[in-house]
Amino acid sequence: MEITISIPEELEEEIKKIPKEELSEMLKEFLRLKIFELEIKKSKELQRFVLEMLSTKSKLTEEEAMKLGEKVKEGLLQELKEKGLV
Repeated sequence: MEITISIPEELEEEIKKIPKEELSEMLKEFLRLKIFELEIKKSKELQRFVLEMLSTKSKLTEEEAMKLGEKVKEGLLQELKEKGLV
C-alpha cells in the first residue's frame, strides 16, 4: 500500500536529511505504535495488561504514573461513551 501525505515545509527539510530506507522504517514503526495506541484505548483488558507490565518492571515516578493513569481513564471513558453508557 502506498500513502500520500502533505508535510509542512519545516518538517520536509528535516525529513530530506534522512535516508529513504530509514525513513520508510521509521514511518512503519510510527504507524504500528499509533495503531497499538488506538487498540489500547479501545480495550480495557489490554489497558490492564499494559499497566500490570509497567507496574511490575517500572521505575516510573509518581508523576509519570499519574499521567499514565489519566490516559487510561480517558480511554475507558471513550469506550463507555462509544457503548452509550455515559
